[in-house]
Amino acid sequence: MAHLEQTRAVVEADEKFDGKIIPTERAELDRPVRLQDGATVQGSIYGETIDMAPNSSVEGSVMASGGVELDGSHIHGEVGTPGKVIAEDARIDGTVTGKRVTLSNCVVRGNVVGTEVILENCTVLGIATADRRLDLTDSLCYTFRGHNETVLDEVTVILPQAIADGGLTLETPVTVAGLGSLDVDTESDDEDEKHPELTQSDLYTHEGTTYLTLSPRILNLEKVNDRLEELEQGVLAAVDDSTGDTMEMSIEDVLDLLDVDANRAPLTE
Repeated sequence: MAHLEQTRAVVEADEKFDGKIIPTERAELDRPVRLQDGATVQGSIYGETIDMAPNSSVEGSVMASGGVELDGSHIHGEVGTPGKVIAEDARIDGTVTGKRVTLSNCVVRGNVVGTEVILENCTVLGIATADRRLDLTDSLCYTFRGHNETVLDEVTVILPQAIADGGLTLETPVTVAGLGSLDVDTESDDEDEKHPELTQSDLYTHEGTTYLTLSPRILNLEKVNDRLEELEQGVLAAVDDSTGDTMEMSIEDVLDLLDVDANRAPLTE
């Protein structure tokens, strides 16, 4: 049985709690909330800290004044805190916001926003953006915005353009997926190269903003613009779908809709 007290809130293993866990008086504002293994909360939760064990889920949003830690959890809504977000093997059906966001083996159906953002083996159907440091490894996202230091290694983007202000370190070229067969200027000997790549030479500065973009190399811009409109509508449909009571689109469905090679997207199973 759930223990909801002024000093703590705990939902026990495999328990289903019907309702929200939010403060109803000032004394409850600073209490930690913990969901044990397999616990489910059928509503949003708020606490000083949120700690969710494997196979736990929240059918709503998760908000914390201190920090959020997810381990194999599923959030059917947004995650937000002015502190840290640490998640591993989690699925989040909304935007993730925090001062320092560290996600590993996660799927996010929304944006990831923070002062520092670190993603490893993640799929983000939105924008990954950081004010101070953006570090992406073995991950796929719609696009990214790095406003200071950005480090990329084995990254795939759907939109063939990203913002990379400040320092940019490309450990490997950034792969552009989702546009299908693309007619671009390339140094590759493979004329049928399906997934063009962005390198340091694709950096351009315009009115004080630095872009990592494929645009100057695209030979058939009209065709690409039509495809980009389809991609944007597909991503919006996938994110909007997460706001319903049940999911109609799996991650595999979304990637198929966007014509993205599933092998390039982590956690598609």
